[in-house]
Amino acid sequence: MNSNVKLHAGLIGLAFTAALSLAASPAWAAANYKFETVSPPMGAILTIRLVDAATGQTVTNAHVYVVRRQWLPVKSPVPFIDRRIDLTPDSAGIFTYQGSDVQAGATIPLIAEVGDFGEVRGSVHVSG
Repeated sequence: MNSNVKLHAGLIGLAFTAALSLAASPAWAAANYKFETVSPPMGAILTIRLVDAATGQTVTNAHVYVVRRQWLPVKSPVPFIDRRIDLTPDSAGIFTYQGSDVQAGATIPLIAEVGDFGEVRGSVHVSG
């Protein structure tokens, strides 16, 4: 009976470790990627790239979205929804965003979907 208890405890520990590693994957992905502006804004246009923090290389196989908060009528049970605006990259993995919120001092929230890592959340600061 003692060996059965050890077996069950080992299996529970293994399951717990696997669950923690799956839960940590998005946090790990976020720590390994970062968003950067490519150049200063040109009017209402901002160029952005997603960078692999370990290599410093631009990630070319990501889908990047700007997050725009849309406030709903006051009587709604949820006061807002976050809408995703899909950005299209050029062949080098540079994304261009054009919006009224591209102003000096603004922070533009972003989400990227990178392969098997899931979502990477971050932002870029618009320089002035």
